[in-house]
Amino acid sequence: MNYHKMGTTVARRAKSSAAARVGVRAQARTGLNATSQRQTLGVNQNQNLVQNPTTKRSTNFALEAAASDVVEAVEAPEVSDREAVAYLRNLRGSPNKVRRVLDAIRGMSYEDALMALEFMPYRACDDILKVLYSAAANAKHNYGMNKSKLYISRCWCDEGKMIKRPVARARGRSDVRKKPGCHITMFVKEK
Repeated sequence: MNYHKMGTTVARRAKSSAAARVGVRAQARTGLNATSQRQTLGVNQNQNLVQNPTTKRSTNFALEAAASDVVEAVEAPEVSDREAVAYLRNLRGSPNKVRRVLDAIRGMSYEDALMALEFMPYRACDDILKVLYSAAANAKHNYGMNKSKLYISRCWCDEGKMIKRPVARARGRSDVRKKPGCHITMFVKEK
């Protein structure tokens, strides 16, 4: 780099960053950084506390202990984290049209979602209803969950294969018609 054409502060910054890069490369070659060197020498802070119990604990350690006590006191009650899942792959249809329905039923209970899907005017509702039935059956069979306590915890629609078909156009030309596909994933959980 030609430092003479640059201003003095720019040249200093460029030189210092180049020196830092060289230092990082040297550390990468040796494979040791400051913490790994301390651990290999046996200077780990936890080892010092265990080996020498008469030493006073640092204030940081006391703050960490106080913070952990606060977190334990504020913890929420346990919720069942078991989820049953159902997939529908390679469905023909636009993912955006399916997402419109999934956004409407996300977070609903199983029974409310069944009623909502029955009366929505969209074609995608039939396929989503099949996935919901399958997820509830998986929850009951695999985990022994009660269907009346289920709710839709997560659901989404990913893009699938795009099928391309030729279409005849004017003056002897052809064009491509794109027929989208999608994949539906639905998770149900017990309240």
